[in-house]
Amino acid sequence: MRFDAWKIMLLVLWALILANLVHPFPDWMAKSFRVLGVLFVVVHLAEYLFFYKTISSRPESPAVAFLMTFFFGIFYWKDFPAGTGNKK
Repeated sequence: MRFDAWKIMLLVLWALILANLVHPFPDWMAKSFRVLGVLFVVVHLAEYLFFYKTISSRPESPAVAFLMTFFFGIFYWKDFPAGTGNKK
């Protein structure tokens, strides 16, 4: 897995969301990061469910594939090599 700018930016956003849970930011920022956190969780879980067959065909363990999809979303499985997918 390559670490490019998009993945680093997502890690920073996840860190800010978690930091907001531990020590809340000012009111408008706290609400924004809570909404963003819920949105990230829902979207990345839905993405994992919709693309389960494609993601589970990867050589990584299912737990690693789930965590990578949960934290990085499409930026994890977008850079799959060509020809790697669910072949049936």
